[in-house]
Amino acid sequence: MSSVALPLASCREFASNDFEAMHARLSTILKPHRLKRLSNVPVSGIIHRASLKRVGFNVLRIGPAVDVWPGRLEDFFLVQIPIRGAVDLALGSDQVRCQGTMAAVISPGEPLRLRWSDHCTQLIVQIPRDTIHSCLSARLGLHPRAALKFKAGFDLADAGAREWRELLAFAVRAVEGGTVFSCEQLREDLEALLVSTLLLTQPHNYADELRARPRPAPYYVLHAERNMREHLGRPLTTGMLAKAAGISKRTLQDGFRRFRGTTPLARLSELRLKQTRERLLHAERGTTVARVAAEAGFLQFGRFARVYRQTYGELPSETLRASRRRQALEAKRRTTSLC
Repeated sequence: MSSVALPLASCREFASNDFEAMHARLSTILKPHRLKRLSNVPVSGIIHRASLKRVGFNVLRIGPAVDVWPGRLEDFFLVQIPIRGAVDLALGSDQVRCQGTMAAVISPGEPLRLRWSDHCTQLIVQIPRDTIHSCLSARLGLHPRAALKFKAGFDLADAGAREWRELLAFAVRAVEGGTVFSCEQLREDLEALLVSTLLLTQPHNYADELRARPRPAPYYVLHAERNMREHLGRPLTTGMLAKAAGISKRTLQDGFRRFRGTTPLARLSELRLKQTRERLLHAERGTTVARVAAEAGFLQFGRFARVYRQTYGELPSETLRASRRRQALEAKRRTTSLC
């Protein structure tokens, strides 16, 4: 199959007939993994790659059949859609054959094994865990109690899934510059629509709660949250938030308990953590953990580091180091592509 006939043909990032080079590039794009060649079909490795804002689109082809052992995904979800050939996928106890109209949604946390057929080509949508969890939280009106887990098999012949696939095709065209959604702000809106539609289309462990459509939070809860976001670095109290919303502390506390499942100050801490993580994940030159934490309103650094680790499974300094390594790799890749 010619690479010109594939999606994102104008966004080709890599092409090689070298198996080890293909393996190395895939490891940097997705995650380190074991890859075993199973046939003598010539390597025809290609990677087409683009993104909306944080959601990435990858068209991958290797050539020969391969076994892939990536272990557990940690920081992102994958939606794997067949273009040509088949992928036999084992995710924990679930098994899916991605072929024809059968795709797969791969959630973090479960051991993952894949077998690609000869000449297999896949469109892989990569959604950061933070992005989809934020969307889920907004729709539920509270922070999810447990990790989000989708049903692995995603039948694109179903009516809802077919509509999501059409939306995805539109998004892929948008990142190539073919529609009005090429502009940055509309890309962000399209990304939110793509993620929220997936949540409403594919079964997962919060699907019943989403269908229940909880009542929207009252104005004073939304007012308090807006106040928090606008003044994250200030030493806000429940009394200050209640006064600004024109209600009593007790009413505000009751509203957050009923509509957010938490307290106002716990919600404030959650928003502060999200801001610090976002800034560390996309750190600018000269960024330090201490400065980011202080600007978000965390004045007790030791407590901040403990809460951050409990929430995200790593220290803030580890997030910052990983961000710098990723940026260095991307800069090196851009330099190499220009040579």
